[in-house]
Amino acid sequence: MAAPGFLRSFLGFLRSIPRFLRSFMQALLRPVTWSMAWRNVGRNPRRTLIVGSAIAIGLGATIVAMAVNYGMIFEMVASAIRTEVGHVQVHGRGYDAKPGIEFRIEPDQGVTPELVADLPEVVAWAPRVRDEGLVSSPRASAGVRLVAIDPLREAEVSVIDESVTQGGFLGDEPRRVLIGERLADRLQVGVDDKVVLSVQDVSGDLTGEAYRVAGLFRTPSRELDEGAVFLPIGEAQRLLGIGEAISEVVIVSNDDRQLEALAARLQERLGAELEVQTWEELRPMLVSMIKIFDEMGWIMYAAIFIAMAFGIANVLLMSLYERIREIGIVLSLGMPPARLVASLMVESLILTLVGVAFGLVVGLLGVWALSDGIDLSAWADGLDAYGMSPVIVPVVRSSDLAQPLAIAVFTAIFASLWPAVRAVRIRPAEAVRHV
Repeated sequence: MAAPGFLRSFLGFLRSIPRFLRSFMQALLRPVTWSMAWRNVGRNPRRTLIVGSAIAIGLGATIVAMAVNYGMIFEMVASAIRTEVGHVQVHGRGYDAKPGIEFRIEPDQGVTPELVADLPEVVAWAPRVRDEGLVSSPRASAGVRLVAIDPLREAEVSVIDESVTQGGFLGDEPRRVLIGERLADRLQVGVDDKVVLSVQDVSGDLTGEAYRVAGLFRTPSRELDEGAVFLPIGEAQRLLGIGEAISEVVIVSNDDRQLEALAARLQERLGAELEVQTWEELRPMLVSMIKIFDEMGWIMYAAIFIAMAFGIANVLLMSLYERIREIGIVLSLGMPPARLVASLMVESLILTLVGVAFGLVVGLLGVWALSDGIDLSAWADGLDAYGMSPVIVPVVRSSDLAQPLAIAVFTAIFASLWPAVRAVRIRPAEAVRHV
């Protein structure tokens, strides 16, 4: 039994697809297709300039906006690494779930300078003791984080010594602490004033000692400025009754791209009783924010190029309408429809890529113009809450330039589909009579 008419047509259409694609690819690879498309793009310079400028300005503005956003988030990461986290930290296993002296590193657990500092990636390291406590002045009191440090080594892994704004850093003088400006305002104390630090020691007994304020510091982290008290590690070990035990070792590496490998090597050296974590594991919120900005970048680029796709399709349709008689003649002379589709797609690619090229230049010039930083000091109090510096320096990564190129190619192909469908449906007999 013979197949119905529509089925024969459908089967014929399916059989024609390989021939159409072969002819399309051959046309796409011919230099004459590209030269014809280039001339067609230039037939109406004003229209081409308007669409190209829209692509360039939209893409350039998006690159600058994304660079500012990444500058903010990378400043947060750098600030966290410089002030407190470092690149890698070593803790007793279980410390992350319950920070405190319960999960401390004892001297016999093998965290020696030979094991830590012997690795070529390690630039500096410093031990710390951390606990919670209460700091009191004659006028006020506040719950704080106790951060006990080796002053000489701490200066190599953080910028806390460079953040001192009044008084001096911790030195050889006994019973000295360093507090943030915000905490000092709350306690209503200044340099050389006396405060009392109360903690719960390793036996669970409440104990405390009086200290004098050696200096005040100010960092980009409001959390640190409002709630941390720094003191020499030996005094904290004696106050807490933990002997020579420590809470953590902070490590700074010379290669922040190989931190996972460094952490793995340290973990292998130090054994299963200790836990080695990178800053990404210690600050997962920052990692999540970077991923969110990455997703936002794709969404912004996609939104811009989808909007532009309609403009490009409109340009191609107008160009097609203006050349309909010419197209009818060449189709009458035997030009395959696949070659016509290839020509339209190349026109779309040329128009899009020229706009993208100028957009990249506009975006990079914008980032260069802001390379000295954007001063947001007027909103410094709000930025402190997120650990950001009031001066934001835009950051452009290579992937920020590759993304628009990838989306532009897709946009060019997408935008040419509608005009291509209209082109292959042109009937040469009617087209040659078009005026």
